[in-house]
Amino acid sequence: MSMFREHYIGGLIAYSSFFSVSIGASLIGNLAIGWPIDWNPTLPLHPWKIGGCFVIAVLSGLWPDVDIKSKSQQIYYRLFLVFNVVLIIRGLYLESAFLGLFAMLPLIGKHRGWTHSRFTMLVLPAAFLILPLYFHRDGFDWQDVLSSQNLALIKIGLPFYVASLIGYATHLHLDGILLRFRKAKRRKAPVR
Repeated sequence: MSMFREHYIGGLIAYSSFFSVSIGASLIGNLAIGWPIDWNPTLPLHPWKIGGCFVIAVLSGLWPDVDIKSKSQQIYYRLFLVFNVVLIIRGLYLESAFLGLFAMLPLIGKHRGWTHSRFTMLVLPAAFLILPLYFHRDGFDWQDVLSSQNLALIKIGLPFYVASLIGYATHLHLDGILLRFRKAKRRKAPVR
């Protein structure tokens, strides 16, 4: 099993590689084809967004091990506590309740259960696509879901979704889960 250090370094290296390739592709698109520098929706351009994506990639690389007593669990539950206190102070009680409910979910599963699934790897980072829609729900056009206004809201969260997906996928890869399509049959060693 991979250790805590391998997971956060793995998330950092994987996202750094993706980020470097994305910058190269964006520059080539800009210089060779004449596309605007922000043509690549997966690449954040502002320094705080870039830093945020790196932090999210590392944290997402740690997330699957939140279902056992580990350094990852300690980090996440301290973050949950801070966010929950901030939500309560700001009077956002419904959001605080949902965060508390979400924080309990990993504890009711078994280790390497739902937190270590490929389905969760795709769905959980989608929170970064949904949050901009939630916070800008007054500007969301329910009549034309694929309007440019709605797609612009989704584009806000896309770099964070990709960073989270990369970090999560790195964790599953290091645990030998990501590319395993069926469980390997274990053979018993011959008794001599």
